[in-house]
Amino acid sequence: LDSLLQEMDKILIVGGNVVKDAEFRRKMAGRDAAVELQLVLEDLIQSKLEAEMKSCSGGEIELKKEEPAAKVTTADYERGQLKITLKIFLRDFSLENLQEALNTALKFLSTDHVDSLFLAVPTEATPVLGLGSGSGEDEDHTDALNSLIKLWNQVENMIQKEQVLSAGLSDLRPAVFTDLFDKSSHKPEKIQVNLKVCCSVPQELASFAKENNVDVLTHTDPEELLPEETLRNLLYPHLGREAGHFSPHWIVRYLVQVRDRGILAEKRYL
Repeated sequence: LDSLLQEMDKILIVGGNVVKDAEFRRKMAGRDAAVELQLVLEDLIQSKLEAEMKSCSGGEIELKKEEPAAKVTTADYERGQLKITLKIFLRDFSLENLQEALNTALKFLSTDHVDSLFLAVPTEATPVLGLGSGSGEDEDHTDALNSLIKLWNQVENMIQKEQVLSAGLSDLRPAVFTDLFDKSSHKPEKIQVNLKVCCSVPQELASFAKENNVDVLTHTDPEELLPEETLRNLLYPHLGREAGHFSPHWIVRYLVQVRDRGILAEKRYL
């Protein structure tokens, strides 16, 4: 087992469809997305990790929720009947992690595109670029903004390849959003504002969005969806000190809605 731990460098966790899990929904009553994700991870790590480690030969292992056959699934609909929305949470500004997150989601969704993508501010940049951060006149701000623009350029490439039909950002300080908007060739079409951080939409952002036909949406996701310490605490009972080598490089949450019926058919974390 020790030799496998040394060879294992990636764990891909595929959560179950929380919409169809009545017991899970009861546990989630009144809790936020961070708790929701933690419960998904805890269930899979406890039930799957050690068995999967014994059956693999190192490298990447995949933990996937086993689900009972549903009477109706998204596979029963034509792609045009479905609206797929992704939100990607990154730890840093890695272009590779962003593309890997999208590619993995497309694979598990069995599709070549998503209708809408939201990109959250990378965790490491929240204190510099996020809502409630400073005025943005120092070198750290300039470096972070330039890195964010490069990340958005990658989203523009995804749009050009028709992997993503529309895209937006989450929780940027208004001045950062307007700066990125002005420097983008494909403009963000949406901006999400976290009501836990900002009790109302900043007037500066609301005015800019109205003038530039940008949709302003609200959400209640925590600033950091999965702290590194939380992940390592979940892994430690199974991996021991090797748990310290793992970090959540990217997280995807996707929603699949049936357009003409107005129902949420699938919600899943990767």
